[in-house]
Amino acid sequence: MIKVILFDMDGTLIDSDELVLTIYHQLIEKYPPKKDFNSLDLGDIFASSYPDVLVKLYDEAKEEHLEEIYRLHKELKHQYLKKFNGVDFLLEELKRKGYRLGLLTSEMRGIALDELRILKLDQYFDHVVSFDDVSRPKPNPEGIFKHLNFFKCSKEEMILIGDQLLDGLAANHASIYSILIDWSKDKSLKYQKQFDHVAYDAQDLLRIINSKEKMIIQMPLDRDLKVLQLTDLHLANDDKDELTYQLIEDMIHHMNPDFIVFTGDQTMSKDAVTIYKKLGKWMDQFQIPYTYVFGNHDLEGDYTYQDLIDSISTSKYLMFDQGPKYLGFSNHQIIIKNSLNQTIGSLIMLDSHIDDMYMIDDIKTWGYGAISDHQIDWYKKCIRRMNYPHLIFFHIPIPEMKEVSKDDNIHIGDYYEVPCTPPINTGFFEAAKKTKKAKAMFFGHDHLNDYIFKKDNVLLAYGRVSGHYDYAMPGFPKGARSIQMDNQGNITTQVILHQDINKSR
Repeated sequence: MIKVILFDMDGTLIDSDELVLTIYHQLIEKYPPKKDFNSLDLGDIFASSYPDVLVKLYDEAKEEHLEEIYRLHKELKHQYLKKFNGVDFLLEELKRKGYRLGLLTSEMRGIALDELRILKLDQYFDHVVSFDDVSRPKPNPEGIFKHLNFFKCSKEEMILIGDQLLDGLAANHASIYSILIDWSKDKSLKYQKQFDHVAYDAQDLLRIINSKEKMIIQMPLDRDLKVLQLTDLHLANDDKDELTYQLIEDMIHHMNPDFIVFTGDQTMSKDAVTIYKKLGKWMDQFQIPYTYVFGNHDLEGDYTYQDLIDSISTSKYLMFDQGPKYLGFSNHQIIIKNSLNQTIGSLIMLDSHIDDMYMIDDIKTWGYGAISDHQIDWYKKCIRRMNYPHLIFFHIPIPEMKEVSKDDNIHIGDYYEVPCTPPINTGFFEAAKKTKKAKAMFFGHDHLNDYIFKKDNVLLAYGRVSGHYDYAMPGFPKGARSIQMDNQGNITTQVILHQDINKSR
């Protein structure tokens, strides 16, 4: 549960860029610097304190320069200072929801408090840590640790929101969750990669915080956590859909899961938005939390992934966030807590995309989508921050699934088609293996496979096709995969066929 929201100030809540630049331009006109001001990186200027920039310009922060900055700030502040749109609403809403708010700024304390007072933002903050209050400013996490001590909260209970690389780096060093606020929608990938998520306005920021608060499931007191994997529904607005819906309902009643994961290709239709909306409303009747990742067939009509996300977002029991847009459209982490509210594990969802063109032996080659390098970096960050046993779910299987053959005795389960994997190996399995906390990966995509095998202590497993769309082997029995996970992260799993449930009745 999040208790504290920690904000940067300039560029995050206050649009002070013009004020800062005007102060520096007038300062250097009066006191010519040793280093050309235009040679400095603007991002560094806006992220750094006045004393730090003075050292870059003059090799030291002289008192007369600081006094001139204070004088100019006093003269210019009312003309140039302004809040970003929606900041008051954002802070009021967070306070209404019971969050405590902290401010961590590289601004000098006197100026920071003055600006907060002028813009009537001081009323919202329970604690302020400025440049004057730390011996090592951002990207050092000292200021974050001061807030953690003040609020007496854990790292998992705090989120940092900022607009500069130094903010993301400080959060990473402190191992707390961070959100980049990109008001101008022009922050480069270099910036985005330092944060866990990216917001573009106040409403977007609130949505991400609300979504993160929902991403928690409880381990049952007296038994293992039960997860139901359903895959490749291929709902198409035709008569086969009713058979698929019946399978889902029967599986839920048979297994009584604590959580449900749909691993892609929920639809394959020009009517996907309508189908997703129906699926979300229909799933709510079971009052069981669920999530999904996208597959390569979900986007086959004249719409976007955002249309699909919007169509199902009203579902009460959906735990979903698309994640940073540069990663794709279904990348998120769901936390598992025990009865003492302690984190003991997580479920990680990844977007394996649709397809791509790859350079193989200098030849441009088409192939199915793969987990990207950026997603691998994001995944590593998730695990560094929360180093617990975890299960990973995505749609298109990794190339390692081809390391077993149909006739060997290494795998368990049905193997009726050659795995349709990406043509290159991006190294995701190796990255997961190195965490020593990845317990299993589950995927769909290949309708005639449900085999599993263990590689380097990581279970690799297909789900069982759940949808009644038949592209090969008509009549191939449909089903689902049951997954059980205990408090230590140990798992057991088995395929459940729909026909076997019906026979047992």
